[in-house]
Amino acid sequence: MAVANPSVVRPERKPPTASDGKLERERLRMMMLIRRLEERTYTEYTKPGQKIGGFCHLYSGQEAVSVGVAAVFDKTRDALINAYRCHGHSLALGMSAHSVMAELFGKATGCSKGKGGSMHLFQAEVGNHGGHGIVGGHLPVALGFAFAQQYKKNGGATICLFGDGAINQGTFNESMNMASLWKLPVVYVVENNGVAMGTTVERHSAERDLAKRGAGFAMPYYNVDGMDLDTVIEAVGEAFARCRAGEGPTFLSINTYRYRGHSMSDPLKYRTKEEAEKWKKRDPISIYFDRMKAKTLINEEQFDAMQDEVNAEVEAAIRQADADPHPAPEERFDDILAETYPFDGKGR
Repeated sequence: MAVANPSVVRPERKPPTASDGKLERERLRMMMLIRRLEERTYTEYTKPGQKIGGFCHLYSGQEAVSVGVAAVFDKTRDALINAYRCHGHSLALGMSAHSVMAELFGKATGCSKGKGGSMHLFQAEVGNHGGHGIVGGHLPVALGFAFAQQYKKNGGATICLFGDGAINQGTFNESMNMASLWKLPVVYVVENNGVAMGTTVERHSAERDLAKRGAGFAMPYYNVDGMDLDTVIEAVGEAFARCRAGEGPTFLSINTYRYRGHSMSDPLKYRTKEEAEKWKKRDPISIYFDRMKAKTLINEEQFDAMQDEVNAEVEAAIRQADADPHPAPEERFDDILAETYPFDGKGR
């Protein structure tokens, strides 16, 4: 099998086709919604009378990855398995801002009935199989979904996302090897934001080019610009096409940047002001907006109106979540155990 050259970033994007801008505006709006919800989550978490409990990992700056994945994701047959930085992907796949915020507030109307919190956003009916809190623990879970898709021959693909810290877990090597050995329809994506918690790639990985971690598994592996939505869409789309054609897995190092700390307790002392300013010049929302504006698909007034609309949606979600009830005490042990029954031969 020919393997992609890890020293070369994927070729330039293909020339765009003509568009009326509707799809692009929807994608831009989604990136703006993710950013606004995350920034308001930061405010709600840190203000007096904190209503969000537990760990919380924000996605600000990485929006192009989640929206790019959603652009090629088929909710009727594909599966997404994520780590704990899962707000952005959940919104991009269609979860409402209210459902996210209610879950953060621990309310019964949250996507996990208020019992999962920030790290456990699920919406199985659209292929969103979560948020998982154990670093690298969900990589083998993706294998199971991909094996089921291959067994059922339904043309589905699984995408598994994780941070750069997870590539040092044994589950990464085991999962990549088995995925390639069995040619499973799975795309493994490291959202490489440069640090594992607060430890830079240079300090935790002997090989600094994380795409090269795929070299030993007989599958294509690429570096991808995670700040450019169109580039992410094309790269993930190609990987999904390989899965659907029965050609097996792909490994992508989607290189991005998070504007907030690892979690809410992270003071971000390991990043310089100069580094942050450099990356903010490549803000994914600004890049996409400027490209759309150059194509006359949007103007400044429309952008401002979109911003106001997104702000209003998030504020409404917060008000509703605040007013919603907590789970009833007698339900505290519900939904924590799935009973199993003998296989009945009908797929149940």
